[in-house]
Amino acid sequence: MEYIKFFWKYIDEETPVLLFYEVDVDEERYATRMIEVYKNRTIKKITEEGVQFITEAPVPTVDEINMDSDFFACTITREEFEELYDSDGKKYNDSIEFPVKQK
Repeated sequence: MEYIKFFWKYIDEETPVLLFYEVDVDEERYATRMIEVYKNRTIKKITEEGVQFITEAPVPTVDEINMDSDFFACTITREEFEELYDSDGKKYNDSIEFPVKQK
């Protein structure tokens, strides 16, 4: 598995500013679990009962994501992902500011 933290430039209150993916690299990079964080720091787990993958398309690699200036991604540890995934009802405490990309 690969764990990705994916920043998305702020659009509106209904669009998450951060996405976290658990990506099955042995199954064409489909996500098995996902977390959304919104501007107000609300955390939402994305789950679907009885479904192996929660994305309709493979998750791009970190390098592919970072080719678009509206996104920034990095890998994180499984422990970081699990801590957030298990934080039911809590607010996200880390930075939600879009990172400045290096040229």
